[in-house]
Amino acid sequence: MKKTSVSITSLAIAFFLSACGAQRVEPRFAFSSDRDGEWEIYVMAADGSGQTNLTNNPSTDWLPACSPDGTRIAFTSARHGNLEIYVMSADGSGVTRLTNDLAANERPAWSPDGSRIAFMSIPLTSTPDANWEIYVMNADGSSVNRLKDNQGWDGEPSWSPDGTRIAFTSARDGNPDIWVMNADGSGRSNLTNDPSSDASSSWSPDGTRIAFSSDRDGDWEIYVMAADGSSVTRLTDAPGDDVDPTWCAR
Repeated sequence: MKKTSVSITSLAIAFFLSACGAQRVEPRFAFSSDRDGEWEIYVMAADGSGQTNLTNNPSTDWLPACSPDGTRIAFTSARHGNLEIYVMSADGSGVTRLTNDLAANERPAWSPDGSRIAFMSIPLTSTPDANWEIYVMNADGSSVNRLKDNQGWDGEPSWSPDGTRIAFTSARDGNPDIWVMNADGSGRSNLTNDPSSDASSSWSPDGTRIAFSSDRDGDWEIYVMAADGSSVTRLTDAPGDDVDPTWCAR
């Protein structure tokens, strides 16, 4: 799928503003880069200074997600053979493997309180009905739970600011659309329901809107809609592809 390849190589993936105890954590970007020959996780200050390689591993490390308090970074890595979810401190120390199974696991997303991580997973099998599904686990990797099972492709989870809902991309109706469900997997609803491809949802800080990418007007552009799927508005209009919107303010 075109969207998968585009989103994987998108660089500025996560941004966090938070407090750590009584000490303020300065705004930084965590991002993926292959500038040194392999995909690695880097951080930099909001002005682009202080770019630092945190992982520096000969395998693939990418798709970082910063914890709400800014102290940890979850990411996807193939350092042990297949794609798994790892977590490390914000300075790159204490790398810990969270998933360890015969599946490809990627795109971690922290719950707003930092207690859980949603991710997408597909079994490493040739079974015809194998497909990407959304799972949730505790932040230490325990209590992995699949949020329903569906014949279509489900992925790219995004938590609502209050932690009660998860927006995601699903191709269960034949093409990728933006869906929403309760945090336990119940109450699934198609928000976009458009014959084109819609993907990469991101909640606004107040939970009233969802930004997403779509190729409904010929190429990939950024759109925003109300959290119930109404009032869809196109935000970008460029000849190239615009993808992976992220709300930076919290």
